[in-house]
Amino acid sequence: TTLLDSLHAAAKQGVVCMTGIVGNAWAFPEFAPMEAIPSTVRLTVYTGESSDLLNTPLAWFADEVAAGRQSALLDRTFALPEVAEAHRYMEANAATGKVVVLVE
Repeated sequence: TTLLDSLHAAAKQGVVCMTGIVGNAWAFPEFAPMEAIPSTVRLTVYTGESSDLLNTPLAWFADEVAAGRQSALLDRTFALPEVAEAHRYMEANAATGKVVVLVE
């Protein structure tokens, strides 16, 4: 599964945070944490409210990208009428970076 892949790709002392549906499943049958989670990796979840997103450093990060100090890997952009195609693209795991839907 995507979660297992993420757990095994994490660096030693790394943290994997599950923030939503993973691999098209909310739950995993026969998930054995002692087998699935490497001994030096931590698994956590984020289930905050949408209001929590206001406390994220999005503006700071956007400024850093604009100044060239950070990079954001953009895979593809879609126009709003193509939102169904964008969703199919994401669901097919075809993206290698961010998928953006333009609303203008």
